[in-house]
Amino acid sequence: MEYIAYGGWPNCIRLSSGPIELVATTDVGPRIIRLGFAGENNLFKEFPEQMGKTGGEEWRSYGGHRLWHAPEVIPRTYEPDNGPVQTQWDGNCLTLTQDVEPSTGIQKEMRVCFLGDGATIRLEHILTNTRPWDITLSPW
Repeated sequence: MEYIAYGGWPNCIRLSSGPIELVATTDVGPRIIRLGFAGENNLFKEFPEQMGKTGGEEWRSYGGHRLWHAPEVIPRTYEPDNGPVQTQWDGNCLTLTQDVEPSTGIQKEMRVCFLGDGATIRLEHILTNTRPWDITLSPW
């Protein structure tokens, strides 16, 4: 794990197994903005006009991989992820945790681990309802 600047965001985290690397944003998210072979093209789409932006109430796609919640309902599904995330590195896995979304009461979390062979990545999506009532949703 190393901290790098990527796509205009100064605080990204790069994980690498040697041949495979991924980059997670911490200035916005949780989001994996890059996945690919080291030195090769990004397998994920990037939107250059949105790269490096932070803050505001406007929903941005940015690109990469984003955790959504289903069923798709506007505006809930399109809650902006324009703020910083907390990170935790346990020596093997990276956890990215978003603040609770004010309009939904949902907290998003991604956990990324390279498995023993170095070529396999496990990605866990976690949605936590912080409201006192039940809601129906699933990670998407």
